[in-house]
Amino acid sequence: MIKSTTLILASILLFSGCAAVQDFGTAVRYNVQGEYYLQEKNYQQGLDTFGEVIEADPFSSEANYYYGRFLLAEKQAAKALPYLERAVGLDPQNSKYHFWHGVAFGENNQEDKERESYTQALLHDPQNAQALTYLGNNYFRAREYAQALKNYQWALAIDQNNPQALYNRANILRRLDRKPEEEQAWQQYLDTYPAGSFARRAADYMNTLGNHSYRNYQLGLRTVTLAEIQFTPFTAELDRQSLPSLDLIGTTVSNMDKGILNVIVYQLNNRELAKERAVSIRNYLTKKFPEFREIRQIRLSWFDVPEKRQVLDTTLLLNESVQIFLTDY
Repeated sequence: MIKSTTLILASILLFSGCAAVQDFGTAVRYNVQGEYYLQEKNYQQGLDTFGEVIEADPFSSEANYYYGRFLLAEKQAAKALPYLERAVGLDPQNSKYHFWHGVAFGENNQEDKERESYTQALLHDPQNAQALTYLGNNYFRAREYAQALKNYQWALAIDQNNPQALYNRANILRRLDRKPEEEQAWQQYLDTYPAGSFARRAADYMNTLGNHSYRNYQLGLRTVTLAEIQFTPFTAELDRQSLPSLDLIGTTVSNMDKGILNVIVYQLNNRELAKERAVSIRNYLTKKFPEFREIRQIRLSWFDVPEKRQVLDTTLLLNESVQIFLTDY
């Protein structure tokens, strides 16, 4: 009798173990498929594939989660909500499901429920940097700046290169008029993400605080954000850290069909040094980019007065600077 009972229990464990392994394998397959479609931005194929899975297995948390994700990606946030809600109900310990449920609430302008979902995501995984960041965004929109700032700081402690947390932290410090911290925050953002529309705005904000380590240059229709072009003190020798900026200017302009590159150097009360520095820039560009000598004119100007710049609503005076821009004539 004891032997028979043992055999029955062993059989139950064996078959339940096989089922568990099978369920695990299915979940892995869904995750691989779902992430692949998301990465490739093949959202319609994802909807087709996981729609069939849900028909066959409506209680698959992974299938409901990915179906909701694809609907979100297709800008169908209202339709995404019930699928993400079902995924959370089927696997309430999953921080990722709570997070994307919150994203769907946010897209449907249900900000209180959005906040609660991010809070739940963090309850199950305090290291969920996305949830920390998006919860910070939720506080930011509600003008709860102190709490938003804490969330961004926590997110950056996990991922120091988090772009939203870096930018929004600086933006909040600007609104709180905490200028020294704001300047440091913009500097950190631009050191990490020096390109794009957010970088252009960050450079403008930082310039108005008197920090010109980055500035925007107008090259035809393009505006590029570059590290400030500097020289060894008291000389016309280009600082090596400035060479990547000149390289990017040279590459950008070389790919344009026409235009004259204007280089204007300002050096207060030292016109001769300003001229030497302008010549140094021209010599570097023509050596590094031979096409400048053949098809591109570089026009030099130099002045012994400050550069006067208008940035946002602020007029700036720079005792020494380099201005570079492209014109048709």
